[in-house]
Amino acid sequence: MASAGFGQTLQFITSIKLQELEKQRLAYQDHAKVLVEADAADDNLIAKCEILLRAVESWSGPGSVSKSPSLGGKLNVNNLHLLLRQAKQDPSFSSEILHSWIDTLETHIRHSLMRFDCAKLFGNLLDEWIASGDSSTVSTPSDHLESTLSSDFVKVGRQEMHDQLDRLNSIIFDEKIIDIDALESYLTVLFSGDEASEALENLRKELHDFGISLRRQTILETDVENAIRSLLASGLMHEGKRATLSEFLENDVVIREVVSVLNMRMASLESWSWPADGIVVEMRRHLNGKYRAFTDPEIIDALLLQHIGISWQVKLKASFMRILRSKAWKKPQREVLPLEVVKTANQLGSPLGIVSERRTQRENHFFLGQLSSTASRPSTYDDLVDAPTITDPNSPAATKQKLLKIMTTEGLLSSQLHGSHAVIRSDLEWFGPSLPHASILTVLKFFGVSQEWCLFFEKFLRTPLRFKQDPNAQPRIRTRGTPISHALSVVFGEAVLFGMDFAVNQGADGLFLYRMHDDLWLWDADAAKCAAGWKEMNIYANLVGLTFNKGKTGSACVGSAEPTGLPAGDIRWGFLLFDQKAARFAIDQKDVDLHITELRRQLTSTKSVFGWVNAYNKYTAFFLRNFGGRPARCFGNDHVTDVINTLARIQKELFPDVEGGAVAHLRAVIEARFGTRDLPQGYFYLPIGNGGLELRNPLIEMFSLRDAFNAKVEVKDSFDALARGDEARYKALKEDWELRPSSHNGKKRDPFMTLEQYLALRETWLSEWRECYKHLMDEHVLEELSSTPDVLTYLTMGKKKWHDMDWYEQWIVSLYGEEVFKRFGRLEVVDATLIPVGMVQLFRTSKMKLDQ
Repeated sequence: MASAGFGQTLQFITSIKLQELEKQRLAYQDHAKVLVEADAADDNLIAKCEILLRAVESWSGPGSVSKSPSLGGKLNVNNLHLLLRQAKQDPSFSSEILHSWIDTLETHIRHSLMRFDCAKLFGNLLDEWIASGDSSTVSTPSDHLESTLSSDFVKVGRQEMHDQLDRLNSIIFDEKIIDIDALESYLTVLFSGDEASEALENLRKELHDFGISLRRQTILETDVENAIRSLLASGLMHEGKRATLSEFLENDVVIREVVSVLNMRMASLESWSWPADGIVVEMRRHLNGKYRAFTDPEIIDALLLQHIGISWQVKLKASFMRILRSKAWKKPQREVLPLEVVKTANQLGSPLGIVSERRTQRENHFFLGQLSSTASRPSTYDDLVDAPTITDPNSPAATKQKLLKIMTTEGLLSSQLHGSHAVIRSDLEWFGPSLPHASILTVLKFFGVSQEWCLFFEKFLRTPLRFKQDPNAQPRIRTRGTPISHALSVVFGEAVLFGMDFAVNQGADGLFLYRMHDDLWLWDADAAKCAAGWKEMNIYANLVGLTFNKGKTGSACVGSAEPTGLPAGDIRWGFLLFDQKAARFAIDQKDVDLHITELRRQLTSTKSVFGWVNAYNKYTAFFLRNFGGRPARCFGNDHVTDVINTLARIQKELFPDVEGGAVAHLRAVIEARFGTRDLPQGYFYLPIGNGGLELRNPLIEMFSLRDAFNAKVEVKDSFDALARGDEARYKALKEDWELRPSSHNGKKRDPFMTLEQYLALRETWLSEWRECYKHLMDEHVLEELSSTPDVLTYLTMGKKKWHDMDWYEQWIVSLYGEEVFKRFGRLEVVDATLIPVGMVQLFRTSKMKLDQ
């Protein structure tokens, strides 16, 4: 992230570097006039060769041969002097060899000219990007102009932003009255069982004692560093303050001073309050079209609140996890191990069934998944919205994709074992903004949080707000909802929704509510259990003053009649719509159409080539994520085909008048703006650090799935084939048991379990079923291409090695390396020393400035 000062300094350095680059380019153009001189010596091949050799050796600027004397892997200039001696004196020396040397030397000079021309183009593209305002992390003249304009309110931006802003205002300043006595009575009954009441008593003591210890704990430097990293991982605060926080991490003296201030603040926490003039709120648009209201608190307040929020998150996660693992938490009957556990273990070995895998997935990803488990690993919901790519398997975006894989696999399993499967999906409407303060505080008090902390939390919630869109308005006190991206907001939301988690578990025979924040999913082979869970969800939501989003609520039943009590509506995940007849998710093309229109608008609004590429890359990644990410085996081959066809259609829809899609469009734009033509295809895909545009082609990932197109393997047959083999495995185990020697104490060996008993253990015990379950959730393997001698030759001219490259880079080099190498003499289009590295890094981390 870049503050204005940092950005201006980086731009100044870049400007100097680009000026120097232009000097070098003009100097080499003059130097390359030797080609004309050499042409004049056509009748003397040796003389021509010597002229070109002197020119190549005498150039000392970027691209000189002093460090790398090999030209294109064909000729070593250090050897050429010796070889020319022979050519001068040997009457039988071949003129074809001389022609070959001359061609290599001329090609080297022309390649260098081309690289300098591309370096100039690179500089022009950077200048254009810096001036364009296409990135929110690059300071532009318009940014400074904005702060000097009149503060008179002018209604600008899209109508949907104003509609959402009006809706937000109608919620957060309208206090929601709830029946506190009814909520307390419901929770009391919910935790009235022997095990539940014991678990509640332990929880209350833990949270009360923790509140006391947190006030007494000394904040350490590591705590501040963790809080800074957590803030930077969130969307909180404006870029200038975020840049300042980044600089804090580089300065131990500043960290120590901040520690001192925060300890003083913690010691007088009861007197803490928000600034009287209010906190500024800014509406920001995300790729999915939604606007979210982000606050911009002062740095010390932000750090204090983040430290407190993370501390409470870690504590609540650990405490609630103990309830999940206790006897208070019901387990479905078919997930309970058989009574004769010892006997079963003797006959089959340790239990390694699907149930244990389910438990692991639930605990690691879907139980209070928004709460941080440790202070050093903050959890943030923001990257679920605009994450460019998914590299962290524990990120919310990755977890959302994991949910789809589990849900799909569970549907296949239920259909196989029970002949039916039901799913409910819902979402809480305006959850963060609409969560009543009274519900938050009532739930926290019920779980044992002290009055002292509840008073502090109430002050935090009652924030005086001023909207950036209306700077002249007086601050208004928030009376409902939680501010987005604050660690404490996550604490409040998860604490309230834990009550719903437990209510579903108790009221629906151990059913587990798969939940990501307020995104809610129920499924089971028994549709009636889902209906019971949905009933409990409605009761609880009504008590705490929340409303389900009807547009995101729906249900589906496969293999059985739909019982009463299930919500109406479709089952959707991203751009996927559940097809009940086909029993699989398919891409909703109408939804895709809307986002194609939006992407076209965003691309049209960009003012620079780099800004265009940034927008295009982010949106194509957004499409892929919402198609389910890298396909898992449970999705089936039809899904992969759907994704490929849809990605191809997006290209055709975006560029209906251009043959060649995104590359053809960019080629035309660059020629029109900068006069550069005939750029090779690979130029557009090469990394920006190599002088390319780093355009991402999502189709490459689909076609590199090694085993996605094996038509012989049907997903639905996986469990079916396993089931057909169960009887044979049972007989083999039974024979092995009966061949074992009798027990030494003379007691007769227990008879082996019946086939019926064995088949009942498919979910709880049998490892084969667990492995099949996991295998179906695995992603298809990406095919890593094998290198070729030519590709390895291209790489010798640069810094990268084949095995240092990821699958995507290998694919790009294999497809386009030869073409790029022929045009530029290497895979680096621009000499690395000529590229402003700081701006390249800024480009890679920059946030796309959406057209609002």
